[in-house]
Amino acid sequence: MKDYFLFAAIFCLLVTVTVLTQGHWLSLLLLVLLFFRICATHKRNLLLGTLLLAVFIAFITNIHQWTNRTTLSSNEQSFFMKVDTATLKIDGDRVQFYGTVQATPTNQQVSEKLVVFYTLLTETEKIQWQSLPAEVLLKINGELSVPENNRNQYQFNYRSFLYRKKIHWILNAETIEEVPQSEPSILERVGFKQLRKAVLTHIDQRMTPKIASYVKTLLFADIGALDQTIMQNFKNIGIVHLLSISGLHIQFFLTGLVYCFWRIGVTKETTFYWMLLLLPFYGSLAGWGTSVYRSLVMGLILLASSHFRWSISSLDVWSWTLLSALVLNPYQIYSVGFQLSYLLSLVLLLLSSSFLNRSRPALITSLMISFLMVLVSIPILSFHFFEFSWIGVLTNLIFVPVFTWVLLPLFILLFFLSFILFPFPFYQSILHAVGLLIEAVEWLVQWFSKFPFAVIVTGRVPLTLTVLLTLSLIFFLITLEADQKVKKKRIYSVFLVAMTLFVFVFYQKYSPFGEVIIVDVGQGDAILMKDPFGKGHYLMDTGGSLLFEKEKWQLRERQTTVASRVLIPVLKSHGITSLDQVFISHGDEDHAGALRELAQTIRVKELLFPAGTTQKAAFRTTVLELAEKGTLMQEVLASKESITMLNQSLMVLWPFSSGAGENNDSMVVYGKIGSFLWLFTGDLEESGEKNLLKQYPYLRADILKVGHHGSQTSSSKLFIETLDPKLALISCGLNNRFKHPNEEVLQRIEEVGAKVYRTDLNGAIHYRYLELNQKMYLETIQTILK
Repeated sequence: MKDYFLFAAIFCLLVTVTVLTQGHWLSLLLLVLLFFRICATHKRNLLLGTLLLAVFIAFITNIHQWTNRTTLSSNEQSFFMKVDTATLKIDGDRVQFYGTVQATPTNQQVSEKLVVFYTLLTETEKIQWQSLPAEVLLKINGELSVPENNRNQYQFNYRSFLYRKKIHWILNAETIEEVPQSEPSILERVGFKQLRKAVLTHIDQRMTPKIASYVKTLLFADIGALDQTIMQNFKNIGIVHLLSISGLHIQFFLTGLVYCFWRIGVTKETTFYWMLLLLPFYGSLAGWGTSVYRSLVMGLILLASSHFRWSISSLDVWSWTLLSALVLNPYQIYSVGFQLSYLLSLVLLLLSSSFLNRSRPALITSLMISFLMVLVSIPILSFHFFEFSWIGVLTNLIFVPVFTWVLLPLFILLFFLSFILFPFPFYQSILHAVGLLIEAVEWLVQWFSKFPFAVIVTGRVPLTLTVLLTLSLIFFLITLEADQKVKKKRIYSVFLVAMTLFVFVFYQKYSPFGEVIIVDVGQGDAILMKDPFGKGHYLMDTGGSLLFEKEKWQLRERQTTVASRVLIPVLKSHGITSLDQVFISHGDEDHAGALRELAQTIRVKELLFPAGTTQKAAFRTTVLELAEKGTLMQEVLASKESITMLNQSLMVLWPFSSGAGENNDSMVVYGKIGSFLWLFTGDLEESGEKNLLKQYPYLRADILKVGHHGSQTSSSKLFIETLDPKLALISCGLNNRFKHPNEEVLQRIEEVGAKVYRTDLNGAIHYRYLELNQKMYLETIQTILK
């Protein structure tokens, strides 16, 4: 039965997926196939044990589902909450934390988690929040709101994320006050939460901010300690896993501790029992995250099996660890950290028996391991982030030894020295040297991240293609483990992986479907257009939001913007790394504000805008920056004598003269996309619409992008009746302060029989078409929120 327990563990994993996805066809299919594979082993005990475990796991998962319900209602406005300040995040004037409701005025028997957001009023209040103890009881008055679903395709779903944490409400706090509590007991004072907070505070006090952020991240899994730009650079070159506690870290700690105990004369027996105490103690300090849990539990089981001489393989240890994780929290299967941690450790264990033990130079072995780790992680990384880093094959060879044998030992040494030598110059000299080393490492990471095509953007690939790539990778790994007699099959497997990977990478970019997407950017406009087979990618407006002046203490380090939160992920999800043309209708912030940040990530080949738009100072600054990067600039005006074409499909109807970038200077774009005639009017107002109809009295449009977000100042009765659209698309923010779209405008549109789609109610609007011939199209129009 040795190693066969792996079948039971994966079967139970599939059972968990099936329960949580309410019977997804793929998980059911894989369950059936794996069941027949287990039957083929002809091991009755394995089959019986697997089925019993599967029933148990299904029961436990259903219990998690049944208990994942709310007992609160939206009418509740006052809450007594127990808050673990380890979850506290203070960024500028915003506070976020998780807490457990213990009572409300209407219910004294409550135990439900909430996520709380609060805006600080003064700098003094911010300082008070930063000095809270590890656990506090707070009385909070505020308003409950239901977390939002994703409003754009493939966007992060905050409601699902919170549901998997068993949270059903967001509490927008208005007032918060600390409730006095009785003196904590000795056990409460020395609890792990208090100890962890004390350790992290000690590190902050005894080290420079840069070094402290690395020590807290690598030794105590304080994920939020590192600067997000640094984290992104590590991610771009495929080595972000080095910033999390892994099996490599635990093996290093184990080996170091055992060596120290033996050097001071502690017996093997006593050392074993010390390890049984110290490893869980360390896990509690590190917070028992996914990677920490897997590494420590596997380490403990292997330690015990070695001490008691149990006959248990590393694969069986991996399987038991996975099963225990599924029992504790089945929802963690959705986490990218969980998926990568268990997948990569499994692949290493599967290959270690023969493939990695073959006689070959250590450098070649390391290169092959690095290559395989990057290869097998592609489906997961592509699904979650729409991209993967190929350069990780090389960077892992460089940075894994640096972190394992240089930085990690130095950080451990610094941590212990901070208790002994803090005031002495010798300690300060070590801090300075380590600081220089970190700067060198970060410089090298940044240098690698600038490599052309270091990150390959795949977009969100269809599930069937992802399954094909996964199956080809499994076949490839099987042939690697087999002996030399199957060399021909190995060649076939390499060819199969290469072919499926090629299609996987380029499917989205060269999809045969054309698309027009009204991206939900809130109160603004951003319209993505994709020609079939990757012939052109265009963006009309970028959305944006106004930034108000704040005091220094109020400024946020992690300010989310329309570009970073919505626009860039949407473009990447469609496999887009560059835009052939960006059209800016006019210079208002809600149409052009995100352009500057967008261009820092997505290359803009050509920027087109109405003449005079650069009179807007902010837009002029952006234009100058993009021009320096090589973006072609074209000021556009319509002509009464000839047609002004933007590209093969779109033409400019307005303006005829240079303006100042205001609403009535909006670029009006007209053209045929798919089988429909489209009209995009920017923020053109009623007077501009009249002038437009004077020039084009017989103007018709099948699909109208309604002007100015449905404002009363646009979309006049004459304009709507003349165009006679079949569909009207409105881009506006949910519950926006302008009350867009206006009811009168909606009534005018409905009177001509047009169907209305609105981003505030429907989320992003997707028009998709497949050209069969010049007159026949397969077309669909869908919205994200239905």
